[in-house]
Amino acid sequence: YAAVAQYLFVKQGIWIPVFNPLLTIAVTFITLTVLSFMTKERQAKEIRTMFSSYVSPRIVEELIKFPAKATLGGQRKELTMLFADLINFTTFSEKHSAEDVVTQLNEYLGGMTDVVFRWNGTLDKFVGDEMVVFWGAPLDQPDHAELAIKCALHMRKRLGELQEKWKTEGKFQLDTGIGINTGTALVGNIGAEGKKMDYTMIGDQVNLAARFQGLTRKFGCPIVVTESTAERLKSMIGAEEKSDNRGHLGHVSLRKLGSVKVKGKDKPVGAYAVESLQREESSKVEEAAPEETVEMTEK
Repeated sequence: YAAVAQYLFVKQGIWIPVFNPLLTIAVTFITLTVLSFMTKERQAKEIRTMFSSYVSPRIVEELIKFPAKATLGGQRKELTMLFADLINFTTFSEKHSAEDVVTQLNEYLGGMTDVVFRWNGTLDKFVGDEMVVFWGAPLDQPDHAELAIKCALHMRKRLGELQEKWKTEGKFQLDTGIGINTGTALVGNIGAEGKKMDYTMIGDQVNLAARFQGLTRKFGCPIVVTESTAERLKSMIGAEEKSDNRGHLGHVSLRKLGSVKVKGKDKPVGAYAVESLQREESSKVEEAAPEETVEMTEK
């Protein structure tokens, strides 16, 4: 604008106001810049408030960087879901004081949450002594099954460390069972708007993951996965080891336990145990399993 005004004055002898228009342009630019900054800051604050208790700081920063990925409305997505429940918690809670129960339970849940965030999982909720976690939302995670399995194995390792600590302290030895399933579920911000909303998942596949957690007691295996998850793991077990260890499962056994007839489903669902092996042992897949179908009548 200033250059045009100068040209008109020098070449044409036409004088036009300069100061007020330039001031208006400057004020408008500064106002828009401040409003944009305030909008982005408010958006970042909203994302932190919504997701900081569900996901790791790294994922929160990714959502702030790309706000469009923070979809709160319901959407159907392929997820890998993990349910972890303490096997002997009822016995423990009946024989110990409320203070001791809460202290040790919080130590366990805190340790497991650190592991979940280490593997970029979304912490859905705590239901008493049960943890519900999923991968694949709010950010797309094409390797969600791999992340879930590596998280489960790490959770078992961390639990072993806690058990050693509890042993030296003379405390009760808590143990856990983990059920994992991969499938499509509805995920989003669900609840009573303006009162209580949770970023959570719902659907038949979620229920199946919960039921498979219950199979850990029936089969005596700490980690039990559905055939849907197992199929995604088989290629990783046979894959060549990489420097970053992505797409590879080393020193892991995937063993078929049999087929399970789940209430509400027409066809039996294959069940597999996932177990850690010694460092000198190679990963393996064992498909041989009893032919009879195990029936689950629990909802």
